[in-house]
Amino acid sequence: MPELARFYTRTDWINGTDEMKFFCSFLSIILLTSPGFSPAQETPQQSTLVAGTRVSLTPPAEFTLSAQFPGYQQESTGASIMVTEIPGPFAEVSAGFSVPAELAKKGMTLQTKEEITVDGRTALLLQIWQVAAGKEFLKWILAFGNANETVMVMATFPKQHESDRSEKLRTSLLTVTWDSEKSVSPTEGLSFTLSEKGEMKLAKRMANMLIYTKGGIMPTEGEDVPLFIIGQSISKVNVEDPESLAKLSLLQNDSVADIEIEQPVKVLIDSLSGYEIIAKGMSAKSKQPTVIYQMMLFEDQNYYIMLGMVGSEKREAYLQVFREMAGSFRR
Repeated sequence: MPELARFYTRTDWINGTDEMKFFCSFLSIILLTSPGFSPAQETPQQSTLVAGTRVSLTPPAEFTLSAQFPGYQQESTGASIMVTEIPGPFAEVSAGFSVPAELAKKGMTLQTKEEITVDGRTALLLQIWQVAAGKEFLKWILAFGNANETVMVMATFPKQHESDRSEKLRTSLLTVTWDSEKSVSPTEGLSFTLSEKGEMKLAKRMANMLIYTKGGIMPTEGEDVPLFIIGQSISKVNVEDPESLAKLSLLQNDSVADIEIEQPVKVLIDSLSGYEIIAKGMSAKSKQPTVIYQMMLFEDQNYYIMLGMVGSEKREAYLQVFREMAGSFRR
């Protein structure tokens, strides 16, 4: 796995509930990045709603709409702007933003922090420095929200482009508006589809991943309840050993401890090859045995990853449901 993996969209330093942290951790795992981006779409010339979100912004003129994540990118510099709507109160989610020691644990250094007003809302604007794969990067992060949700808009760029990118990206973030009451299709702008199976219903979208829960209820109720998530890589990834990457991605699931892989199986779904892996472990939250189902499919320098989790006592009932959901994947 490249060292730049998870850098551009790393969110595992966010505070909040265990469930919220799991979603953010999974988002970090699925969005493995490399310096190259995938083909993009035409650049809007004014404030435009970012597909699949309720956020609008005006990107720098040289940026194009991303085809793989909610936001914009500039292929020539490796810079990006990504929008994420997080299911959790702004006060809780943003608490970790003020603690340099927490950021330092993830290899980040807080350079500046401002409390500003954006779209009539109190917001935090942070600048963060980090080294990844021997290269220096900077991030502008705009965060705001309400008692139920948090919006995070993250602009990332190599430090070598600071003089010509930093202020333009900061200015772009200040154009952000959020229509929290707007109704948006959770699948808008995604390049894949997945069918609901059994009691597993679509509950929420977060960045470019879809979250399914029992009855579509979120937050989930009770311990060790079934959860299924699907996401797509954010950009081009050079995968020399797909099976090893699939195993490593599963082992990076920090919501489950003592993970033991039972059986990796090579599969073919929608003409894409990949690996189905079943594993067991101990839930970090409930301390109860947990079964994990992972499907990872590869397409050129892109991949899709699906993850199902449930308490071990419900293994037989839900493993089949997870398999059926993964088997319904289509592009």
